[in-house]
Amino acid sequence: MFKHSITSIFYLLYVTLFSGYAVATNYSVGVTYFTATDYSRTEKLTPNYADYRDILIKIWYPTTTSAPENTSYLHYHTDQFPYSTATPSNFDRQLHQYLKTLPFELYKNAPLANRSTPFPIVMYSHGYQSTVEDKEILMIELAQKGYIVVSVGHPHHAQFVTQSHNRSATYDPDARANDFYISELADVNFDELVAELDSLAGIELSDEQVARVYQLMSWTEGDRKALSTWVDDMHFALDQMTRLQYGQYWGMHYLGEHLQTFKGKLDLSRLAAVGLSFGGPTVAAFCEQVYQCKAAINFDGLHFNLSPTVPSTKPYLMMHSELPLSADHSVVFKQQLADTYMMQIDGALHWDFSDYPYVFPQDRNQAYLGSIDPYLVTEIVNSASLQFIDLYLNNTGTQTALIRHLESFPAIQFQSKRGQ
Repeated sequence: MFKHSITSIFYLLYVTLFSGYAVATNYSVGVTYFTATDYSRTEKLTPNYADYRDILIKIWYPTTTSAPENTSYLHYHTDQFPYSTATPSNFDRQLHQYLKTLPFELYKNAPLANRSTPFPIVMYSHGYQSTVEDKEILMIELAQKGYIVVSVGHPHHAQFVTQSHNRSATYDPDARANDFYISELADVNFDELVAELDSLAGIELSDEQVARVYQLMSWTEGDRKALSTWVDDMHFALDQMTRLQYGQYWGMHYLGEHLQTFKGKLDLSRLAAVGLSFGGPTVAAFCEQVYQCKAAINFDGLHFNLSPTVPSTKPYLMMHSELPLSADHSVVFKQQLADTYMMQIDGALHWDFSDYPYVFPQDRNQAYLGSIDPYLVTEIVNSASLQFIDLYLNNTGTQTALIRHLESFPAIQFQSKRGQ
């Protein structure tokens, strides 16, 4: 029953989204991954002092191949779990088998499409305790439109990532239990800090309340430390894409000849960044630090690195769920120096911004999946993201047209401001 319901939902979504507005070009979609070790950073999340940070990079990209023997199912990047030392749960194995049946055609390890102009890049950061594929429907749409989408696996905070040398990293709740601590200087505990931020959401804040929000976020020391690690992961992944552009493959693992077709075809001057949950503030910080990054999108992530001294100078789209809207979003919105958009989706909860509504359809109206129709929230999130990225990466469309599109959805509460 569950298997058939998932397949039916994804098939309907495929027909609804990919036969309509989403497909502006007719590229097929290739998918591949590789790993690389960052020897400039020791791994702080394992007990082995000799470990280095090892990053999974999964890529969706335009291709013109149509070889049926190369078609691939969705979701997990590894072809089989015993590929590594990890022992997945029975649920993971069951889910893996379900996802192999879904009606999407992706071409595994296909060559990159050949065209006269290079392809712009969209970097992606997944949610905490999630996977590099947690927003794959958007990644497929972007690749169809001519973008190269690069999802970065953050080891030991992701649910499961393949690593170099036949290893893997899984999320261990016992090992990670004390990672996200608050400062000893805080006058509240963690739960009180979250409750206070929520109590300040959705109201006009006084100067004193704004200062309090900055103070509360500055006390999230564990989150800020983890965020710094994730941002460094994004920089390292971008370095690897630069090496692909110039045909330098030393230190990369699980490479195939298909990756040689990327040489000279990446437009490293046109870059956007998208993140879900903890990945949201990750890409906001990353984009601000990278000159060629033109814009960033945050799917329902708190701004743990919020500071009055570092307003963003890059266009920024914030989407958030109905309940609760933490007060940091409104503070970020007001301090931005660039074009900024903030949209609340009524009826949506945190994981509605991912593809999980289709993977777990029986969990509607529970802790992380709201009452909104999953097809509607996907249409809102994906179409808004596509138009935003087209505007700031390809100069396609106008800010007025983007605003008009966002305001057309009755489920949205929306604010925008033009950059200074």
